Amino acid sequence: MLFKVTCGKQETRVVKAPDIGISKGDYIIYKTESGKDIGHVIDILPKSHIVSYRFACVATYEHKQKIEQLEKEKIKNTKECISLLPKFNLQMKIVGCHIQFDRRKIKFYFLAETKLDYRSLVKHLSKSWGMRVEFQQIGARDYAKSYIEYGVCGLQTCCSRHLNSFESIATTLLRLQDIACGTDKATGLCGKLMCCLKYEEKFYQEQGKKFPLVGSLVNTEKGKGTVIDRNLVTETVIIRLSDGKKIPTTLDEIKQISNPPMVILKGNLFRRR
Repeated sequence: MLFKVTCGKQETRVVKAPDIGISKGDYIIYKTESGKDIGHVIDILPKSHIVSYRFACVATYEHKQKIEQLEKEKIKNTKECISLLPKFNLQMKIVGCHIQFDRRKIKFYFLAETKLDYRSLVKHLSKSWGMRVEFQQIGARDYAKSYIEYGVCGLQTCCSRHLNSFESIATTLLRLQDIACGTDKATGLCGKLMCCLKYEEKFYQEQGKKFPLVGSLVNTEKGKGTVIDRNLVTETVIIRLSDGKKIPTTLDEIKQISNPPMVILKGNLFRRR
């Protein structure tokens, strides 16, 4: 059987274990390339997943007691590491730490705007603690994934709930929804474009084909007018008539005359393709 287990807050790993009654919530010991580690089982996976680590044993009461000791050591070591950053002239933000169960390795996760040379700090800490020290730079989306937060939809963020990898979210997805670039409306807690824009891509592609573009000239029951806004979900548009009056209407109540020379998205202009 394959199990998805936690490795600190920043990572998850896939462990192959025999069918001995292991279930979600259990702790298991597994073998790594540098020794043994402990993981909290958070999911049972299908056999199609690639196995990364091999099972050693189910964690005992004594093993779980050691987790508490490692947590205290992790806090102490993180504080010491942060205090040394100015000395080694490193502009980084430590956002996570994991000590391997057998204490052979400690790994720090950090955010930084540029690539850093932290070899001198690694050498200093390894000598001081007597264990292997590693640093891994992560992105804002990986950092957000480490914590349970809630999005504007009111649900737990997708990254912390079920995403194992991140797709590239292009600004073209904003244009599909008539959202101008730079708006906070489509920005997630990580400061990047929200992952759910990708889920909605097909829907807005199909809806966009039904609508005249903003700036298009159309015929209505009350005369000619220009499309100044549209709602792809409710399938309604706002028309400005020649006398300046604005009227809401539906798609079946208008007939398009011409496309605009430019695409207008919430006040920003883009050349129409």
